[in-house]
Amino acid sequence: MKKVNFTETVLRDANQSLIATRLPYSKFEPILETMDKAGFYSAEVWGGATFDVCLRYLQEDPWERLRKIRAKMPNTKLQMLLRGQNILGYKHYPDDVVRKFVEYSVKNGIDIIRIFDALNDVRNLEVAIDETVKQGAHASGTICFTTSPVHTLEKNVQMVKDLKSMGVSSICIKDMAGIMGPKEAYDLSAAIKDAVPELPLVIHTHCTTGLAFMTDLKAVEAGADVIDTAISPFSGGTSQPATETLAYALRHLGYQVDLDDQVLTKMADFFKGVRADFLKDGTLDPISMATDTQCLNYQIPGGMLSNLISQLKMMNAIDKLDQALAETPKVRADLGYPPLVTPTSQMVGSQAVQNVLAGERYKVVGKEIKAYCRGEYGRTPAPIDPEIQKKILGDTPLVEGRFADSLEPEFEKTKKELGATAKSDEDVLSYIAFPQVAMAFFKDREAGFPKKEEPKKAAAPAAAQAPKQPETAPLPAWQGHVYYARVPAPAGCGYTARPIEPFAASYQPPHLVLGTRDDCTGTFTVTIDGKPYQVSVEKADGPAPAAPAVVAPVAAPVVPAPAPAPAPTAAPAPAAAPAPAPVAPTAGETAVNSPMPGNIFKVECSVGQRVKAGDVLVVLEAMKMEIEVSAPVDGTVKSVAAVVGSTVNTDDLLVVLG
Repeated sequence: MKKVNFTETVLRDANQSLIATRLPYSKFEPILETMDKAGFYSAEVWGGATFDVCLRYLQEDPWERLRKIRAKMPNTKLQMLLRGQNILGYKHYPDDVVRKFVEYSVKNGIDIIRIFDALNDVRNLEVAIDETVKQGAHASGTICFTTSPVHTLEKNVQMVKDLKSMGVSSICIKDMAGIMGPKEAYDLSAAIKDAVPELPLVIHTHCTTGLAFMTDLKAVEAGADVIDTAISPFSGGTSQPATETLAYALRHLGYQVDLDDQVLTKMADFFKGVRADFLKDGTLDPISMATDTQCLNYQIPGGMLSNLISQLKMMNAIDKLDQALAETPKVRADLGYPPLVTPTSQMVGSQAVQNVLAGERYKVVGKEIKAYCRGEYGRTPAPIDPEIQKKILGDTPLVEGRFADSLEPEFEKTKKELGATAKSDEDVLSYIAFPQVAMAFFKDREAGFPKKEEPKKAAAPAAAQAPKQPETAPLPAWQGHVYYARVPAPAGCGYTARPIEPFAASYQPPHLVLGTRDDCTGTFTVTIDGKPYQVSVEKADGPAPAAPAVVAPVAAPVVPAPAPAPAPTAAPAPAAAPAPAPVAPTAGETAVNSPMPGNIFKVECSVGQRVKAGDVLVVLEAMKMEIEVSAPVDGTVKSVAAVVGSTVNTDDLLVVLG
């Protein structure tokens, strides 16, 4: 009787796919000791987007999170996902950083490292695999499954042979978009088992298209040894197939499954409550739970789809989702048919959104796409469309050979630069992976980790009219930070602020922006970083209404009341003076506007500076990508409206050139 093993994904990919990785440690800590008794082959608990989200949103040290899981689950192999030379970020890192990251991952509790490259370029896997083996851990070499005119069974089998020669302990077929059909699963699994029968074969797929259960069963029939599944409350949709269902089905088909059903039942009961919480606050979007057969065309993986939905909502552009999905396969073809897995899924998806929002293809191109077209990410499966490549790069030279070979060692240099700011080598690695996010995290840590929760939607009446001219009110500072939010005018009178990143109070503080309506007077709740604030809005008859008052935090969201809020008993800490208002260009001057919504990540120019056409003036952060806004003409910087840390909409003024 053949045994089939299970990898449980609820602590990583399942929640990444369904709720954009917003599952804090506190939510699942009570079930860990029970999970440890289930009999899983492994539990995927780390890597992927968990690292970024822990630092950026959850105020958790990802290394400490891993150590805590390890302590609670001593009997289960802990598994992580590593993006080869990209580690957990969106660019290639030097070899010394890759080796250090693998070393400390194993030291902090990881047993199995699933290593993949977004382009299936084995040159980008060599260092991570070699270091994993040196550290005594299990290296799982991974094929990113995709379909295109250039992806064939023969190429996949050859890649498996290359992975074996590098020393991997198992092979994984990673079907990140759920597009691998039953026959493809059977044929590829059988071919791999014929080529490397001594290596266990792992199947990873998603339910996005509805194929996953059939795909897993046919792969097992062809010889697959391990399947990735998610406990039922976090299964389905863009996540993995249900653990309990496949355990039941495989036993009925005569396979040996050594999972403890009573433990699975306890897990399911526990995660039903967790799921209910995320449904209630809107984090779990019904779109992520639906079966979408169009994914067979656009091939966006589960984690990318949930994040794409989240990002479009934050940009007030969720109505563009269908257009962005339709544009995605076109961009993918232009770029040489990369498999859509992080970071290429993020890059291709972001570029599709930028093409749609800009109204012109490749008018706005992210820094990462430029690097991709240069060859920094490796060999593309097919050549990039030469016209598109020329439009994006101009005369920029292409990379020859393996890009990481050109990178200088970075770990020791960064460690020295950080000094006492980094409390450990793990901190140094966190900073190298996500500099700005990690630095904000370090400052919060020094402040004692103030509680930070995801924003919740405020209640809103159904009746509403079109918004009037927005008003502004200074936002209070607390915990040494100034928080910024732009509030779109929703369909009712409740306003929900979307959090951007906290920035040091030394920056010029942005403002809270509220849309107002004739019938929207009274007290409303604005939720910022999980903290509800009462806002009093009074009807304004004149052209310049008074700014709404922001009062102290309230304990819980309140329902809009007909009367203004009472005066606060204690005024919030005052913020610094606001940034100067943008100065519109005069005759003969050139306005440089934002090409799309985003955050101001960097300002690379100053008043009086001479610039040439093509020089980078401002860097936006949009959908986790860096968008460089360049000077359209030669000139002198007359004024700078962009403020680091603030958000902008399409066509907002950034810089004026004269």
